[in-house]
Amino acid sequence: MPAPKPSNFQALADAWDNPDTFAAELLKYYSDLEASGHRIPADDITTACRTPGAAA
Repeated sequence: MPAPKPSNFQALADAWDNPDTFAAELLKYYSDLEASGHRIPADDITTACRTPGAAA
């Protein structure tokens, strides 16, 4: 499912040269995506993986 255009697109564009402001606007965008169901949670990569051939 493609993500929609950010509602704060202009604010993101205006903040492009200011990393702190851009990060804050990006956080708003991700929050909007999550609230609208467009952001799919990432898999938990912190769980241990068993290496093939390794002792258990």
